[in-house]
Amino acid sequence: MRFTILCLWCIVALLSSVQAQRTAVYRFENSFEEESGKLPKLKVLGQEGTFQNEKLPELKNLQRTVYVFDRNCGLQFDNRAANGFLSGSYTIEIYFRFTSLDSWKRVIDFKNRKSDNGCYIFYGKLNFYNFATGTKAPVNPNEYTHYVVARDARTNQLKMYVDGESKVEFTDRFSQGIIDEDGMLNFFFDDLIVKDEASDGAVAMIKLYDYVVDPASIKRDFQLLEEKISQPLVVNTPTPVAPQPVVSPPLPKEVPKENTPEPPKNYTSLDNKNVSVGKAIVLQNLRFAQSKPELLPESNAELENLFKFMQEHPTANIELQGHTDNRGDFDLNLALSRQRVEVVKAFLVKKGISPSRITGKGFGSSRPIANNNREETRQLNRRVELIITKL
Repeated sequence: MRFTILCLWCIVALLSSVQAQRTAVYRFENSFEEESGKLPKLKVLGQEGTFQNEKLPELKNLQRTVYVFDRNCGLQFDNRAANGFLSGSYTIEIYFRFTSLDSWKRVIDFKNRKSDNGCYIFYGKLNFYNFATGTKAPVNPNEYTHYVVARDARTNQLKMYVDGESKVEFTDRFSQGIIDEDGMLNFFFDDLIVKDEASDGAVAMIKLYDYVVDPASIKRDFQLLEEKISQPLVVNTPTPVAPQPVVSPPLPKEVPKENTPEPPKNYTSLDNKNVSVGKAIVLQNLRFAQSKPELLPESNAELENLFKFMQEHPTANIELQGHTDNRGDFDLNLALSRQRVEVVKAFLVKKGISPSRITGKGFGSSRPIANNNREETRQLNRRVELIITKL
Protein backbone atom coordinates (compact mmCIF):
# COMPACT_ATOMS: atom_id res chain seq x y z
CA MET A 1 0.00 0.00 0.00
CA ARG A 2 2.80 2.38 0.95
CA PHE A 3 4.60 1.54 -2.28
CA THR A 4 1.46 2.33 -4.30
CA ILE A 5 0.99 5.67 -2.53
CA LEU A 6 4.64 6.53 -3.08
CA CYS A 7 4.38 5.74 -6.80
CA LEU A 8 1.25 7.89 -7.10
CA TRP A 9 2.95 10.74 -5.29
CA CYS A 10 5.94 10.53 -7.64
CA ILE A 11 3.67 10.59 -10.70
CA VAL A 12 1.77 13.61 -9.38
CA ALA A 13 5.03 15.40 -8.60
CA LEU A 14 6.39 14.67 -12.07
CA LEU A 15 3.24 15.90 -13.78
CA SER A 16 3.22 19.01 -11.63
CA SER A 17 6.82 19.83 -12.55
CA VAL A 18 6.04 19.49 -16.27
CA GLN A 19 2.92 21.64 -15.97
CA ALA A 20 4.91 24.25 -14.07
CA GLN A 21 7.24 24.83 -17.00
CA ARG A 22 6.05 27.99 -18.68
CA THR A 23 7.45 30.50 -21.16
CA ALA A 24 6.76 34.21 -21.58
CA VAL A 25 7.42 35.63 -25.07
CA TYR A 26 7.81 39.29 -25.98
CA ARG A 27 8.32 39.85 -29.71
CA PHE A 28 7.92 43.67 -29.98
CA GLU A 29 5.58 43.67 -32.93
CA ASN A 30 4.46 47.26 -32.20
CA SER A 31 3.53 46.18 -28.68
CA PHE A 32 4.98 45.40 -25.25
CA GLU A 33 2.35 42.71 -24.67
CA GLU A 34 3.28 39.14 -23.80
CA GLU A 35 2.40 36.78 -26.66
CA SER A 36 -0.01 34.52 -24.74
CA GLY A 37 -1.77 37.44 -23.04
CA LYS A 38 -1.47 35.63 -19.68
CA LEU A 39 1.47 37.63 -18.30
CA PRO A 40 1.92 41.38 -17.80
CA LYS A 41 3.19 43.57 -20.59
CA LEU A 42 6.60 45.15 -20.22
CA LYS A 43 6.84 48.63 -18.73
CA VAL A 44 8.95 51.33 -20.38
CA LEU A 45 11.75 52.76 -18.23
CA GLY A 46 12.88 56.29 -19.02
CA GLN A 47 11.78 57.90 -22.25
CA GLU A 48 9.71 55.66 -24.52
CA GLY A 49 11.47 54.58 -27.68
CA THR A 50 10.03 53.66 -31.06
CA PHE A 51 9.07 50.54 -32.98
CA GLN A 52 10.98 50.39 -36.25
CA ASN A 53 11.52 47.94 -39.08
CA GLU A 54 15.10 46.72 -39.21
CA LYS A 55 17.02 44.25 -41.30
CA LEU A 56 18.81 41.71 -39.14
CA PRO A 57 22.04 40.88 -41.05
CA GLU A 58 22.84 38.06 -38.63
CA LEU A 59 19.57 36.38 -39.71
CA LYS A 60 20.06 36.59 -43.48
CA ASN A 61 18.68 40.15 -43.58
CA LEU A 62 15.33 39.11 -42.13
CA GLN A 63 13.28 42.30 -41.78
CA ARG A 64 10.97 42.73 -38.82
CA THR A 65 9.79 45.18 -36.18
CA VAL A 66 12.12 45.86 -33.24
CA TYR A 67 11.93 48.23 -30.26
CA VAL A 68 14.59 50.95 -30.43
CA PHE A 69 15.51 52.62 -27.12
CA ASP A 70 17.71 55.53 -26.10
CA ARG A 71 20.64 55.44 -23.69
CA ASN A 72 19.55 54.62 -20.13
CA CYS A 73 16.02 53.88 -21.29
CA GLY A 74 14.95 50.28 -20.89
CA LEU A 75 12.16 47.85 -20.06
CA GLN A 76 10.79 46.27 -16.88
CA PHE A 77 9.13 42.94 -16.16
CA ASP A 78 6.85 43.05 -13.08
CA ASN A 79 7.39 39.71 -11.40
CA ARG A 80 4.84 40.51 -8.68
CA ALA A 81 2.10 41.11 -11.22
CA ALA A 82 3.16 37.79 -12.79
CA ASN A 83 2.63 36.05 -9.40
CA GLY A 84 6.32 35.25 -9.00
CA PHE A 85 6.75 33.78 -12.49
CA LEU A 86 10.55 33.95 -12.12
CA SER A 87 11.94 32.44 -8.92
CA GLY A 88 15.19 30.66 -8.06
CA SER A 89 15.31 28.62 -11.28
CA TYR A 90 14.82 30.41 -14.59
CA THR A 91 16.21 31.21 -18.02
CA ILE A 92 16.22 34.66 -19.63
CA GLU A 93 16.79 34.85 -23.39
CA ILE A 94 17.28 38.18 -25.19
CA TYR A 95 18.07 39.06 -28.80
CA PHE A 96 19.27 42.65 -28.87
CA ARG A 97 21.98 45.08 -29.95
CA PHE A 98 23.84 47.89 -28.20
CA THR A 99 25.21 50.92 -30.04
CA SER A 100 28.13 51.30 -27.64
CA LEU A 101 30.15 48.59 -25.90
CA ASP A 102 32.92 50.64 -24.28
CA SER A 103 33.36 49.81 -20.59
CA TRP A 104 30.34 48.49 -18.63
CA LYS A 105 26.93 48.23 -20.30
CA ARG A 106 24.02 47.02 -18.17
CA VAL A 107 21.87 44.22 -19.60
CA ILE A 108 19.83 42.85 -16.65
CA ASP A 109 19.24 44.24 -13.14
CA PHE A 110 17.67 41.95 -10.50
CA LYS A 111 17.60 44.44 -7.59
CA ASN A 112 15.51 47.27 -9.02
CA ARG A 113 18.45 49.71 -9.37
CA LYS A 114 19.51 49.39 -5.68
CA SER A 115 22.67 47.40 -6.46
CA ASP A 116 25.52 47.62 -8.94
CA ASN A 117 25.58 43.83 -9.23
CA GLY A 118 23.98 42.06 -12.17
CA CYS A 119 24.48 41.22 -15.85
CA TYR A 120 26.67 43.38 -18.08
CA ILE A 121 28.65 43.36 -21.28
CA PHE A 122 32.15 44.59 -20.47
CA TYR A 123 34.22 45.48 -23.54
CA GLY A 124 32.64 42.58 -25.43
CA LYS A 125 32.92 40.13 -22.52
CA LEU A 126 30.00 38.69 -20.59
CA ASN A 127 30.13 39.77 -16.97
CA PHE A 128 28.12 39.29 -13.80
CA TYR A 129 29.40 42.02 -11.53
CA ASN A 130 31.08 41.51 -9.05
CA PHE A 131 31.48 37.74 -9.33
CA ALA A 132 32.58 36.52 -12.77
CA THR A 133 33.85 37.69 -16.15
CA GLY A 134 33.98 35.46 -19.21
CA THR A 135 36.29 35.41 -22.19
CA LYS A 136 35.70 37.82 -25.03
CA ALA A 137 32.54 36.87 -26.90
CA PRO A 138 31.28 37.68 -30.43
CA VAL A 139 29.54 40.84 -29.19
CA ASN A 140 30.07 43.88 -31.40
CA PRO A 141 28.50 47.36 -31.51
CA ASN A 142 25.29 47.55 -33.55
CA GLU A 143 25.23 43.77 -34.12
CA TYR A 144 22.46 41.67 -32.61
CA THR A 145 23.49 39.27 -29.86
CA HIS A 146 21.74 36.15 -28.61
CA TYR A 147 22.18 36.57 -24.83
CA VAL A 148 21.02 33.96 -22.32
CA VAL A 149 21.18 33.79 -18.50
CA ALA A 150 20.13 30.60 -16.69
CA ARG A 151 20.06 29.93 -12.93
CA ASP A 152 19.45 26.59 -11.16
CA ALA A 153 17.99 26.89 -7.64
CA ARG A 154 19.15 23.38 -6.69
CA THR A 155 22.84 24.12 -7.22
CA ASN A 156 22.80 27.95 -7.23
CA GLN A 157 24.75 27.72 -10.50
CA LEU A 158 24.32 30.73 -12.77
CA LYS A 159 25.41 30.47 -16.40
CA MET A 160 25.61 33.11 -19.11
CA TYR A 161 25.69 32.33 -22.84
CA VAL A 162 26.19 34.33 -26.00
CA ASP A 163 25.32 32.99 -29.47
CA GLY A 164 24.72 29.53 -28.00
CA GLU A 165 28.11 29.26 -26.25
CA SER A 166 28.63 29.26 -22.47
CA LYS A 167 30.89 32.15 -21.42
CA VAL A 168 30.34 32.61 -17.66
CA GLU A 169 29.54 30.13 -14.90
CA PHE A 170 29.69 30.65 -11.13
CA THR A 171 27.93 29.66 -7.91
CA ASP A 172 25.46 32.38 -6.92
CA ARG A 173 25.75 31.81 -3.16
CA PHE A 174 24.43 35.25 -2.26
CA SER A 175 21.33 35.17 -4.52
CA GLN A 176 22.50 38.13 -6.61
CA GLY A 177 20.77 36.58 -9.61
CA ILE A 178 17.37 36.42 -7.90
CA ILE A 179 14.77 39.18 -8.15
CA ASP A 180 14.50 40.96 -4.78
CA GLU A 181 11.43 41.93 -2.74
CA ASP A 182 10.56 44.78 -5.14
CA GLY A 183 9.74 42.11 -7.73
CA MET A 184 11.13 44.03 -10.73
CA LEU A 185 13.39 42.72 -13.45
CA ASN A 186 14.96 45.59 -15.40
CA PHE A 187 16.55 45.45 -18.85
CA PHE A 188 19.13 47.90 -20.30
CA PHE A 189 18.50 50.46 -17.50
CA ASP A 190 21.29 51.83 -15.32
CA ASP A 191 21.26 51.44 -11.53
CA LEU A 192 21.49 54.27 -9.01
CA ILE A 193 24.87 53.24 -7.61
CA VAL A 194 27.24 53.85 -10.54
CA LYS A 195 26.12 56.07 -13.42
CA ASP A 196 26.87 56.00 -17.15
CA GLU A 197 26.76 52.23 -17.58
CA ALA A 198 24.03 52.00 -20.20
CA SER A 199 23.80 52.09 -23.99
CA ASP A 200 21.13 52.87 -26.53
CA GLY A 201 20.16 50.05 -28.84
CA ALA A 202 17.29 47.83 -29.96
CA VAL A 203 15.65 44.57 -28.91
CA ALA A 204 13.90 42.05 -31.18
CA MET A 205 12.86 39.39 -28.64
CA ILE A 206 12.77 38.65 -24.91
CA LYS A 207 11.80 35.20 -23.62
CA LEU A 208 11.44 34.28 -19.96
CA TYR A 209 11.31 30.65 -18.82
CA ASP A 210 10.34 29.59 -15.31
CA TYR A 211 12.78 26.68 -15.56
CA VAL A 212 16.40 26.01 -16.54
CA VAL A 213 16.92 25.42 -20.25
CA ASP A 214 19.77 22.97 -20.76
CA PRO A 215 22.96 23.99 -22.68
CA ALA A 216 22.23 21.78 -25.70
CA SER A 217 18.81 23.37 -26.17
CA ILE A 218 20.26 26.88 -25.79
CA LYS A 219 22.77 26.14 -28.52
CA ARG A 220 20.07 24.65 -30.73
CA ASP A 221 17.80 27.64 -30.12
CA PHE A 222 20.55 29.96 -31.32
CA GLN A 223 21.11 27.85 -34.43
CA LEU A 224 17.38 28.00 -35.19
CA LEU A 225 17.04 31.65 -34.19
CA GLU A 226 15.76 32.86 -37.56
CA GLU A 227 12.76 30.55 -37.26
CA LYS A 228 12.18 31.53 -33.61
CA ILE A 229 12.27 35.25 -34.41
CA SER A 230 10.04 35.20 -37.46
CA GLN A 231 7.37 32.65 -36.55
CA PRO A 232 4.90 32.51 -33.63
CA LEU A 233 5.96 30.13 -30.88
CA VAL A 234 3.84 27.71 -28.88
CA VAL A 235 4.06 29.09 -25.35
CA ASN A 236 3.56 27.33 -22.02
CA THR A 237 5.28 24.26 -23.49
CA PRO A 238 8.66 23.05 -22.21
CA THR A 239 11.60 23.28 -24.58
CA PRO A 240 12.58 19.74 -25.69
CA VAL A 241 15.79 18.59 -24.06
CA ALA A 242 17.16 16.42 -26.86
CA PRO A 243 19.35 18.43 -29.26
CA GLN A 244 18.50 18.20 -32.93
CA PRO A 245 21.03 18.11 -35.77
CA VAL A 246 21.58 21.33 -37.64
CA VAL A 247 20.93 20.92 -41.33
CA SER A 248 22.94 22.91 -43.82
CA PRO A 249 20.75 25.51 -45.55
CA PRO A 250 19.91 24.77 -49.19
CA LEU A 251 21.78 26.63 -51.89
CA PRO A 252 19.82 29.21 -53.86
CA LYS A 253 18.20 27.52 -56.85
CA GLU A 254 19.57 28.03 -60.30
CA VAL A 255 17.59 30.29 -62.60
CA PRO A 256 15.87 28.15 -65.28
CA LYS A 257 17.50 28.46 -68.67
CA GLU A 258 14.19 28.68 -70.52
CA ASN A 259 11.71 31.53 -70.06
CA THR A 260 14.05 33.23 -67.61
CA PRO A 261 12.74 36.70 -66.68
CA GLU A 262 15.17 39.62 -66.77
CA PRO A 263 16.69 39.92 -63.29
CA PRO A 264 16.31 43.13 -61.28
CA LYS A 265 19.20 45.61 -61.38
CA ASN A 266 20.63 44.52 -58.00
CA TYR A 267 20.66 40.88 -59.03
CA THR A 268 23.60 39.07 -60.56
CA SER A 269 25.14 35.62 -60.62
CA LEU A 270 28.30 34.01 -59.26
CA ASP A 271 29.25 30.53 -60.45
CA ASN A 272 25.64 29.66 -61.32
CA LYS A 273 24.41 30.79 -57.90
CA ASN A 274 21.88 33.60 -57.90
CA VAL A 275 22.98 36.31 -55.51
CA SER A 276 21.68 39.75 -54.59
CA VAL A 277 22.87 42.70 -52.54
CA GLY A 278 22.87 41.84 -48.84
CA LYS A 279 22.33 38.10 -49.29
CA ALA A 280 24.88 35.71 -47.72
CA ILE A 281 26.34 33.12 -50.10
CA VAL A 282 28.47 30.28 -48.77
CA LEU A 283 31.57 29.84 -50.91
CA GLN A 284 31.21 26.11 -50.52
CA ASN A 285 34.18 25.14 -52.64
CA LEU A 286 36.59 27.02 -50.40
CA ARG A 287 38.12 24.40 -48.12
CA PHE A 288 40.46 25.06 -45.21
CA ALA A 289 42.81 22.80 -43.29
CA GLN A 290 41.61 22.09 -39.77
CA SER A 291 42.81 24.70 -37.24
CA LYS A 292 44.74 26.57 -39.94
CA PRO A 293 44.10 29.52 -42.28
CA GLU A 294 45.49 27.45 -45.16
CA LEU A 295 43.31 26.91 -48.22
CA LEU A 296 43.23 23.37 -49.57
CA PRO A 297 44.06 22.82 -53.28
CA GLU A 298 40.44 22.16 -54.22
CA SER A 299 39.71 25.82 -53.42
CA ASN A 300 41.51 27.19 -56.49
CA ALA A 301 38.50 27.10 -58.82
CA GLU A 302 36.28 28.96 -56.33
CA LEU A 303 38.97 31.61 -55.77
CA GLU A 304 39.30 32.19 -59.51
CA ASN A 305 35.54 32.34 -59.80
CA LEU A 306 35.36 35.01 -57.10
CA PHE A 307 38.12 37.00 -58.79
CA LYS A 308 36.27 36.77 -62.12
CA PHE A 309 33.13 38.13 -60.49
CA MET A 310 35.01 41.09 -58.98
CA GLN A 311 36.71 41.76 -62.31
CA GLU A 312 33.46 41.68 -64.28
CA HIS A 313 31.70 43.93 -61.75
CA PRO A 314 34.18 46.77 -61.14
CA THR A 315 31.71 48.76 -58.98
CA ALA A 316 30.90 45.84 -56.68
CA ASN A 317 31.99 45.85 -53.03
CA ILE A 318 31.91 42.72 -50.90
CA GLU A 319 32.13 41.61 -47.29
CA LEU A 320 33.81 38.31 -46.46
CA GLN A 321 32.72 36.53 -43.27
CA GLY A 322 34.94 33.83 -41.80
CA HIS A 323 33.76 30.86 -39.72
CA THR A 324 35.33 27.83 -37.99
CA ASP A 325 34.16 24.58 -36.47
CA ASN A 326 33.84 24.29 -32.69
CA ARG A 327 37.06 22.45 -31.94
CA GLY A 328 39.60 24.23 -29.75
CA ASP A 329 39.58 27.53 -27.86
CA PHE A 330 36.82 29.99 -28.73
CA ASP A 331 39.06 33.06 -28.89
CA LEU A 332 41.63 31.24 -31.02
CA ASN A 333 38.85 30.17 -33.39
CA LEU A 334 37.66 33.77 -33.58
CA ALA A 335 41.15 34.89 -34.59
CA LEU A 336 41.41 31.99 -37.05
CA SER A 337 38.16 32.96 -38.76
CA ARG A 338 39.54 36.47 -39.32
CA GLN A 339 42.79 35.05 -40.68
CA ARG A 340 40.84 32.94 -43.19
CA VAL A 341 39.08 36.06 -44.42
CA GLU A 342 42.45 37.80 -44.82
CA VAL A 343 43.77 34.87 -46.87
CA VAL A 344 40.90 35.18 -49.35
CA LYS A 345 41.22 38.97 -49.43
CA ALA A 346 44.99 38.72 -50.02
CA PHE A 347 44.38 36.46 -53.02
CA LEU A 348 42.02 39.00 -54.61
CA VAL A 349 44.32 41.95 -53.89
CA LYS A 350 47.30 40.11 -55.37
CA LYS A 351 45.22 39.57 -58.53
CA GLY A 352 44.62 43.33 -58.79
CA ILE A 353 41.37 43.92 -56.89
CA SER A 354 41.44 47.10 -54.80
CA PRO A 355 41.47 46.33 -51.03
CA SER A 356 38.99 49.17 -50.50
CA ARG A 357 36.34 47.02 -52.19
CA ILE A 358 36.71 44.20 -49.65
CA THR A 359 35.78 44.24 -45.96
CA GLY A 360 35.85 41.27 -43.61
CA LYS A 361 34.59 39.90 -40.31
CA GLY A 362 35.31 36.79 -38.27
CA PHE A 363 32.70 34.95 -36.21
CA GLY A 364 34.70 31.94 -35.00
CA SER A 365 32.53 28.95 -34.11
CA SER A 366 29.46 30.98 -33.14
CA ARG A 367 27.48 30.44 -36.38
CA PRO A 368 27.58 26.80 -37.48
CA ILE A 369 25.56 25.69 -40.51
CA ALA A 370 26.14 21.96 -39.98
CA ASN A 371 26.51 19.43 -37.19
CA ASN A 372 29.88 19.59 -35.41
CA ASN A 373 29.73 15.97 -34.20
CA ARG A 374 31.28 14.42 -37.33
CA GLU A 375 34.19 15.53 -39.50
CA GLU A 376 32.15 15.06 -42.69
CA THR A 377 29.76 17.81 -41.59
CA ARG A 378 32.13 19.72 -39.31
CA GLN A 379 34.28 20.74 -42.29
CA LEU A 380 31.28 22.63 -43.71
CA ASN A 381 31.55 25.03 -40.77
CA ARG A 382 35.14 25.91 -41.76
CA ARG A 383 34.00 28.32 -44.40
CA VAL A 384 33.93 31.85 -45.80
CA GLU A 385 30.67 33.52 -46.77
CA LEU A 386 30.28 36.31 -49.29
CA ILE A 387 27.93 39.26 -48.96
CA ILE A 388 27.70 41.77 -51.82
CA THR A 389 27.31 45.17 -50.18
CA LYS A 390 27.22 47.17 -53.40
CA LEU A 391 26.89 46.51 -57.13
